[in-house]
Amino acid sequence: MTAIATLVISIVVFRFLPHPANMAPIGAFALIGGFHLGRRHALWVPFLATFLSDIALNLQAGYPAFHAPRIIDWVAFLLIGLAGLSLRDRGWIPKLTAVFVTPFFFFAVSNFGVWLAGLDIAGAPYPKTAAGLASCYAAGLPFLRGTLAGDWIFSAIFLSAAALVAAKFAAPVRSLTIR
Repeated sequence: MTAIATLVISIVVFRFLPHPANMAPIGAFALIGGFHLGRRHALWVPFLATFLSDIALNLQAGYPAFHAPRIIDWVAFLLIGLAGLSLRDRGWIPKLTAVFVTPFFFFAVSNFGVWLAGLDIAGAPYPKTAAGLASCYAAGLPFLRGTLAGDWIFSAIFLSAAALVAAKFAAPVRSLTIR
């Protein structure tokens, strides 16, 4: 439990440190948490890190603690965690595919949420038309680069850490000698 608490605190702290826009460990933690955290912890631990840091960041930015477009983001992260859970017993190709797809999935869902409930850069609601949705996705493209980098870099870090922990705590293999 100490390791989980340390990981959550580290992720929350990271989000307050200077970093490129959208380059955060949240999507990677949701996915890799699904792969490697115990089934009881795989969804709620990454969600807790996201939820706590989002509330603090929203308040710091002058938004309400529960900013409507973030609720849609939270659903996206829970879905990413569920994908990780569904792939936990699969081989490395489906897992690597999920790592590759995760930032694009989040981009699609989160920008849909902004279009549905958020405001454009001028502070006006997006028109609820195909053109308004396209405009919202176009406005979100500069943030995709950070999401890609964050999800891919942190996935590599989390997967490497999980492999190191597994190697360190793996039971030694005993050879059987038949006499």
